[in-house]
Amino acid sequence: MKNVEIKLTKTVTGDNGKNVRQATGVVLNVPVFTAEELFAHSEAATAWVEQAIEAATLAKARNAGIQSDVATTIDSLIAKAERSGEALKLFAAFGKDFAEFLAKHASDKKQAVRDTLVAMARNKNILATSNEVRKQALAAQLEAFAEVMTVEQEEAYVGIMENLVNLCNGEAVEDADFE
Repeated sequence: MKNVEIKLTKTVTGDNGKNVRQATGVVLNVPVFTAEELFAHSEAATAWVEQAIEAATLAKARNAGIQSDVATTIDSLIAKAERSGEALKLFAAFGKDFAEFLAKHASDKKQAVRDTLVAMARNKNILATSNEVRKQALAAQLEAFAEVMTVEQEEAYVGIMENLVNLCNGEAVEDADFE
């Protein structure tokens, strides 16, 4: 086991109006157990490791976005992700292009509606908490956007578009499900 020190931070608005990270002064000392220690400890610890591996594997697959990028070998699973920022740049470009599409092709909608649709497309948390009417409106606009995209946009945004449409058309969670 090793101990890792974590210094917590929070997001605050800086002098320039932009969000910045600021130290909270809270420091946590976190014990990090090895796989060997957990496997030797108990069946419950072994099950916890297996669940953590499954959760990490599924998260990596969700982040891949398309079937061909899903890890199918241990080597591809454990390969370090490239953090070039290209995915963020691509997603930003998608958001900009989708907003421009809505301004041009959905000008009959109020600006607040167009802004909400862009926010839903840019933020999975907003999309997940949106009602079915808004989700279906976003799906319809994404399908219309797909019809007028350039070949370059289509190739670049295919994963983003498929993921968003799937999220829009996903199974709705009813309040009765929580009872």
